Amino acid sequence: MRKSCIKSLLLLLATLPLLASMNQASAAPIVYGFDTFADSASITNQIAGMTFTNTIVLKAGVSLNDAEFPPRSLDGVVSDNGGAITISFATPVFSVGGYFNYVAGLTFSAYDNSNNLLGTDLADFASNLALSGNLGSSPNELLSLSNAFGQIARVVITGDGLGGSFTMDDLTVDAGSTVPEPATLALLGLGLIGLGLGRRARSSQA
Repeated sequence: MRKSCIKSLLLLLATLPLLASMNQASAAPIVYGFDTFADSASITNQIAGMTFTNTIVLKAGVSLNDAEFPPRSLDGVVSDNGGAITISFATPVFSVGGYFNYVAGLTFSAYDNSNNLLGTDLADFASNLALSGNLGSSPNELLSLSNAFGQIARVVITGDGLGGSFTMDDLTVDAGSTVPEPATLALLGLGLIGLGLGRRARSSQA
């Protein structure tokens, strides 16, 4: 019985590196560019698991003034069209962020499913445009929020109330992982082995 438990422990320890790599892979954040969409396309529910409001695609060389609002990657960005951009998640996530160019300052807020405010990130300047932004600013400022419990159900990005005041590129979302941490699995395995040895010891005493 003791040899069997030792073998089980060794097998568990041998699988930990594989479990660790699985956990890391499944937890990697996903970056959403908007380069595959046509210029002036309205983004609503085209991206799986997310719903957008007041969101329009602008393309460099077409409707985007990319000298002032340079994309962070490739040629597509989204802009606030008629009001704040809201992004709702079908399943709450752990973190959300994006890279912004703006002319009116920005407020980036996250909420849970009960509409409780989880946090707010504010832009560092009133404007960070590439050519005419505030002194010390630079384009494509990162704004992001995270929640250790994976409760972010919605984010609201507010610039000018009339819209047309900012662009966002490389939206980055971390939905977390459903794979248990390797350390947790190891402790569980050791606990089961200890339970088995304890039962054997009590059986021998009986």
